[in-house]
Amino acid sequence: MKKLTKNSRVSLVELPPTQFGEYNGDPGYDIYTQFKMPSRAIPILTAILMNDDWRDVELINPLYHGKNGRLTTENERRIFSSDALLASSIIRTSPQTMELFRRYKSSNPNGISIAGGFDATFRPEKYLEGGADIVVMGEGEKTLSELMKRLTQDQNELSGVRGIAYKGKNSEMIINEERELMTTEELGKMPHPFYDERTRNMVRVATIETSRGCPMKCNFCSVTRFYREKYRIKPIEYVLEELRRIKGMGREIFFVDDNIAGNPKKTIELSERVVSEGLTPKGITAQITAKAARNPELLAALKRMGVKTLCLGIESLNDETLKGLGKRTTAYENMEDIEIFEKEGIYTHDMTVVGGDGDTLKSLWWQEKWLKKHAGSLQIFPLTPTPGTEIYNKMKADGTLLTEDYSLYDGQMVVFRPKNMTPYELQKGIYEMYEDFYSPTAMAKRLLHSPRKTMQLGLFTYLYLMSGKKNLLYSPQALKHLEFLKSVS
Repeated sequence: MKKLTKNSRVSLVELPPTQFGEYNGDPGYDIYTQFKMPSRAIPILTAILMNDDWRDVELINPLYHGKNGRLTTENERRIFSSDALLASSIIRTSPQTMELFRRYKSSNPNGISIAGGFDATFRPEKYLEGGADIVVMGEGEKTLSELMKRLTQDQNELSGVRGIAYKGKNSEMIINEERELMTTEELGKMPHPFYDERTRNMVRVATIETSRGCPMKCNFCSVTRFYREKYRIKPIEYVLEELRRIKGMGREIFFVDDNIAGNPKKTIELSERVVSEGLTPKGITAQITAKAARNPELLAALKRMGVKTLCLGIESLNDETLKGLGKRTTAYENMEDIEIFEKEGIYTHDMTVVGGDGDTLKSLWWQEKWLKKHAGSLQIFPLTPTPGTEIYNKMKADGTLLTEDYSLYDGQMVVFRPKNMTPYELQKGIYEMYEDFYSPTAMAKRLLHSPRKTMQLGLFTYLYLMSGKKNLLYSPQALKHLEFLKSVS
């Protein structure tokens, strides 16, 4: 690796999902990509490098800076000529990200490749084998700043940089001491994310983070593990400044917190400040625990702030499945909470996890029928055991994992053998439940009483007029995987 200077060319990249995890391949269809939300990590890391006086820094996301969601020749020329390539990925984008590293090292053997993100944190050895020179594990803001400074001094001496893994002189993996999580005070002193003009003009939904982590301890969720079961709230002044900076960016705002109301008192306080300072956005979507329905003061504050949609991780309406997922709630409580949101006129996007120990095809159909009457919209996730989670380790040990093709770990494909049905039956059942929930008749009924009629009309347009349903459920990769599940059932 060559020694860097503050004039070195640095590129930060996050690749989107693709069919079969192919590098620069056909798009991987999911609802998140359609919203063209900015990356969570790359903009803040770009801002940190700029704040540290790195003079030739560029962030590249094919959704904004490429063509048709792919890297262009110009993008690749920039990336492969960079002195340092930093790439962040999640589990489903790991195949194409590692291929990017390999191509970078092939074109630029002396360049420095640095991996980061959730997946790299839990599988550093795979990224080092896949072309990365260094892996940043956990929160990367402080680590990256220190690491890049070290690379301007003596890139061969990384032993004191906490929170990284790298190859030693004999190519053995070295994992340095874990870096502590940032304090609330430190979170409030970070530079604000950097968005270039192209990103600002193309995003459909702007994003903002007011907290990190989640106070829940679900055994299938990598968030708890990544943030070490800690929950921290950013200072309100920092959040207000960020709202000012992203004003006019996108049609609405998505609060990316895993639970916007982990501390209800602070959420209410934030709402009051947002309203008093005239920063209420056109519309807000936020993720929240269903239990928040039982706090009338919180619900009123969220509505005043401009929250239009709440994403509920209810996971299941089956007590045995909930217990198996580590959820501290009951099916009856979930149903009560959903009905409260409904009575309050709050649109809920309900997210369920199917295939748990208590699930049968009959119980899942009952669940879908109930949600069809009460949910604004629905996502049905087959239980996806991502590396780093308790459920992944269990399935790996008991042999119920069907594949380690991580491009399939997208929350849409069944990748394990459930207890009470075949993998093929579960996958087909999910598709059939989606067909039923989003049938034209069901959507028309919901439209009549929905508090977000524009949202319902937008969903219909996307699913039926823009081939969204066909792409989501019957993409080339989905059809091929369905055949695979049939062969192993």
